[in-house]
Amino acid sequence: MNKQKTYFTKAGLARTNEEIICLQEEIRTCNMKIGVTVELDNDLRENPEFMALRNKAEYELPKKIQELAKLVMCKEIIEDMPHIRDNLCSYIEVGHQVTLIDENNNIRELTILGYGDSNPKENIVSYLTPIAQQLLNHEIGDEVNLISPHGDTLYEIEKIIVSPLLNKR
Repeated sequence: MNKQKTYFTKAGLARTNEEIICLQEEIRTCNMKIGVTVELDNDLRENPEFMALRNKAEYELPKKIQELAKLVMCKEIIEDMPHIRDNLCSYIEVGHQVTLIDENNNIRELTILGYGDSNPKENIVSYLTPIAQQLLNHEIGDEVNLISPHGDTLYEIEKIIVSPLLNKR
């Protein structure tokens, strides 16, 4: 069975594990509310609150937990990857910070991190995003046409470094 890896930073994995715990707690809370609803109403078939809680506790939340658990099960920690440990930056990979320059000498820096790490305000993108996919495996000097909602821009890759945002303990 071919399982696709999911790349996580250590912090991203901790957030995802915490989300799973919160979802499990939410199921417990829904089940307690279901119990209260059952005590108050004999005919549950026509109780929309009961039906919504039951659907959430039995289907929606477990499905989300299962999806997250699958991702965690196939995890690879970015900080532990050989190119990060050995500071290898010959081409763009997950965990790198990339400096791009356009034809007007405008500089743009992007950091490519793991699942759930995107923060556009800080120029951090997940490896799953279209912009990261356009950059991965390119080298210094390569030109890439980045497609965005604001239009296409041609950039030259000027610099690739291991992201200083990674906790490489």
